[in-house]
Amino acid sequence: MSNSLNIISANNLRSGLNVYFTQNEGQNNGEARWENDSSLASVYSEDQLAAAFERAKQDMEKNIVVDCVTVPVDDNHNPITVREKIRAAGPSVKYGK
Repeated sequence: MSNSLNIISANNLRSGLNVYFTQNEGQNNGEARWENDSSLASVYSEDQLAAAFERAKQDMEKNIVVDCVTVPVDDNHNPITVREKIRAAGPSVKYGK
């Protein structure tokens, strides 16, 4: 049985940009933040993922982020799927200011 690794991604409600869930080590229900850089995302094993995802969903309920999803990553913490690789690279078209 593999011990798959995951990060949690969402979209910032104000900016629409991709953001990644980050917690300090050992903080399953404590302070958390959303970062634009996927390399700063906290990485969760299968047994840690459910608790972290529940904490991330609290920010959806507060209208901070929308569309929380779990993202499988490789051993170097890079997204595995093509969709998430594109999202992690940032917008392909710059917009805004």
